[in-house]
Amino acid sequence: MCMQLIVNELRALTRYFLFWLIICFVDRLVFVFSFYEKIEAGNWIDVFRIYWHGLPLDFSTVSYICALPFLIYCVLSFFKKVTLSRKYLDIYTLLLLIVFFTVSFININIYREWGDKISKRAIDAFWASPSGAVASAESTPIFIPVLAIVLGIIGGYYLYILMLNNVRFFNIKGPISNLSKLFIGAFILFTFIRGGYGPATMNPSRAYFTDRSFYNHAAVNTHWALLSDYFSGSNLTKNPYRFYQNNEEIQQALLPVFKNNPDSSVNVLQTKRPNIVFFLLESFVGDLIKSLGGEEGITPQMEMLIKDGILFDQIYSASDRSDKGMVGALSGFPAQGPESIIKHITKHENLPAIGQELDSVGYSTSFYHGGQSEFYNFKSYMLTHGISRVVDISNFSIQAERTSWGIYDHLVLDRMLKDFEQEPTPFFSTIFTLVNHEPFRLNGKYKFGDKNNADKFRSTAYYTDSILYDFISRAKTQPWYKNTLFVFVADHGHRLPADKWELSQPQRFHIPLLFYGDVIKKEYRGKVISKIGGQTDVAATLLHQLDLPTNRYRWSRDLFNPTTPSVAFYNSKDAFGIITPEQAVSYDNVGKSINYLRNKDFPQAKTDSLLNIAKAFYQGVYQDFLRY
Repeated sequence: MCMQLIVNELRALTRYFLFWLIICFVDRLVFVFSFYEKIEAGNWIDVFRIYWHGLPLDFSTVSYICALPFLIYCVLSFFKKVTLSRKYLDIYTLLLLIVFFTVSFININIYREWGDKISKRAIDAFWASPSGAVASAESTPIFIPVLAIVLGIIGGYYLYILMLNNVRFFNIKGPISNLSKLFIGAFILFTFIRGGYGPATMNPSRAYFTDRSFYNHAAVNTHWALLSDYFSGSNLTKNPYRFYQNNEEIQQALLPVFKNNPDSSVNVLQTKRPNIVFFLLESFVGDLIKSLGGEEGITPQMEMLIKDGILFDQIYSASDRSDKGMVGALSGFPAQGPESIIKHITKHENLPAIGQELDSVGYSTSFYHGGQSEFYNFKSYMLTHGISRVVDISNFSIQAERTSWGIYDHLVLDRMLKDFEQEPTPFFSTIFTLVNHEPFRLNGKYKFGDKNNADKFRSTAYYTDSILYDFISRAKTQPWYKNTLFVFVADHGHRLPADKWELSQPQRFHIPLLFYGDVIKKEYRGKVISKIGGQTDVAATLLHQLDLPTNRYRWSRDLFNPTTPSVAFYNSKDAFGIITPEQAVSYDNVGKSINYLRNKDFPQAKTDSLLNIAKAFYQGVYQDFLRY
């Protein structure tokens, strides 16, 4: 009889553990199936490897889930006359299933758009702008994930009833037996939660096993990683990039990146005080532009501008998000992986910015955006960096034509042209476009159709291209045009339209940088500069042309200086990379391994040297972030 009670007790506890383990397996299966094209054809043995290497994190996740009911159950077991209704476990399980599957299917949409799993950053972005998050989600049919969530909850709860219907709880009442059960169960759960008793506790890198990013991401338990992101400690107090012992070593490693002859810089402008119109183009990736190796016919008007401007065709964005791209372009400050300095007003106030320098020499300054300028603290960033006037959605009538994110870009450009009629010169004005953002919505005709997101993206890019050219054409009739420099740069790259570049690959970050206008000396118009550079180099490059100080822009370099080394850096939440003419390499800072290598025949010693430079770069950047 005693043995039977022990068997019943074990059956109850192990079945509940196995139930949640199966749910974790289902979550991973749904994730892998949603991106089945990323699994090499016919190589489904890799799916088994994904599951195998993900087991430690699955066991840890399930142990966390089981810990609370197990503890309560053990405590109540000491009281012979006290029993807890089974319905409390039913409610606990149902609530967790609702949260579990909701996170699972939201994660799929986030991964499709961002290339990263759901994280604190994604949830913070939702709370910062719920309407914007909903707008982004509109690029995926909402019915499918909602139906999947409902089916997951119903199916999961049915499985729970099926597995635990015939088991009994409170089988053992003796104090010694219950104490043994408590200690043994707690020991097992704690072991799984911690991942053993070695010096390293459980972390996502335990699941990493290959240089293929998707396989590693699939192996990491989604819910474990999300909770870890919230409770692993603040990124405001410690540097996630810890490779060098001191600042002297970092500076020594970075010498090859910033070493140049300042007297070699080329002046391409006819004046030192031109008007400047700065276009920060949403998701305007290089694959949209033929001159950058992209598709033909999407941006024909940009090609026209390129013929009379100065094109930098090997520029790479600082990161994969707008908040980081804005700071990268206007402050010359690189991305900070898991953090974003613009979210912290007390920090971003200490950054330098182009607007500050121009305001200090008498420029009229303004910023235009069709959305809410409070999003990601854009407004505070502008106002604390020399921008005297911010025009956003609140400055347009309620009848103004709108898309998901705000006022259509062509209406904002109309407002800019009208305002420029009264603008004192010289002026510096920035516009941040928004139509070329998920869900890629147009009220008019879609040039390339709207059957899928790639075609919608091509169509909104075509729209952006058309209205930019129309703006320039109308600007040419204005008296201020002859003395105006137009700067075009994207805020970041995008997975579309090619839909084949991972976050580890530099093509995902390839963007245009174009200087245009009659203020450019004639001998430089139509010139293409193929020096590899970064979005963060825009600030120093522009300020050098205006003979304004750049000493505060320590991470920005002059691209018009032929002695500036040809190198760029790119960064996402968990990885970073470096690009040179001979090599491109990306490093996963979670798995502590290389996850992309462009030239596998390149000498290993030289690749290691480049990677060390990138490590020094981002350790130094994050040190500055913490210091600010």
